[in-house]
Amino acid sequence: MSNSPKNSETTKYHPALSISNVKSLIPITLDLESSQHHSWAALFKVQARVHDVLEHIIPPTEKEAITAYEKTKAADLPLWKRLDAVVLQWIYATVSIDILTSILVDDDSAEQAWKRVSALFHDNQNSRAMYLNKEFTNTSLADFSTTNAYCNRLKSLSDQLANVGAPVNDHNLVLKMLQGLTEPYSNFVTVMQNKKNLPLFATARSKLALEETTLLERTKQEALVTNHNYSTHDGSSSQTPHQSNNFSGCAKSNKNRNNNKNHNKNSRGGGRQSGGDGQASGGRGSNRWGGQIGGGGRSVQQQWNLMTDRHTL
Repeated sequence: MSNSPKNSETTKYHPALSISNVKSLIPITLDLESSQHHSWAALFKVQARVHDVLEHIIPPTEKEAITAYEKTKAADLPLWKRLDAVVLQWIYATVSIDILTSILVDDDSAEQAWKRVSALFHDNQNSRAMYLNKEFTNTSLADFSTTNAYCNRLKSLSDQLANVGAPVNDHNLVLKMLQGLTEPYSNFVTVMQNKKNLPLFATARSKLALEETTLLERTKQEALVTNHNYSTHDGSSSQTPHQSNNFSGCAKSNKNRNNNKNHNKNSRGGGRQSGGDGQASGGRGSNRWGGQIGGGGRSVQQQWNLMTDRHTL
């Protein structure tokens, strides 16, 4: 019978006592470098509410709530102390070694540990806010490979600004998202700006991702058309060498005719003079056809340059 109160105490159930791995519920490990305190605190408070232990880190402030809380605490102080130790354990398990070393105190309470963690991220708050605001203002899609990475960065910076007392409302977050987009998204920006009411950031982000997919598909199609046109022009220009060969054949034929004339003149006794005329005539023939060949060569080169420029564009 003497053990019955103890047995009764151990059989009491509380939802917070059922958690064996808090990291599965709070996947962020808070550290001083990442500046994710706002996200970490938001996730932590959600789990504290779900498991009915929020008062252990944020005590009530209203008079009636304070009275009810103190009454519950006094009704079963051993259980309250155990729950407080559980919440303290959650804090220790979800922060980095550096933060743990900074906040660790013997016989601590969850409320005091929570306050010390917050203080680490609120020191030099104004300087931190100025730095983060500059980063937020200068963020551009040009610095990221995808719109998803770009939007993640904007959301992270806005969360950090909220953590240091300089929150960015959803409307301004959408405006910043549009302002940082690059030239290919100019039509998207125009459509969004002309809306009477801007959508929420989550909605605008989804629309931007769809626009990105559309632009990528359009670029692929244009690349296929360009390659097809380039192949067609390349096949047409391959006939040019045959034309040049024809020009050479004509030149050779012309030269043969001139030689025949020279031979006939030599037979009539005008050897040297006719020969000279023949050579001159032959020379004129060669120069004439040579000029045409050269012109044809330049024309092909111009076509090639044009096709190359088109392919490049």
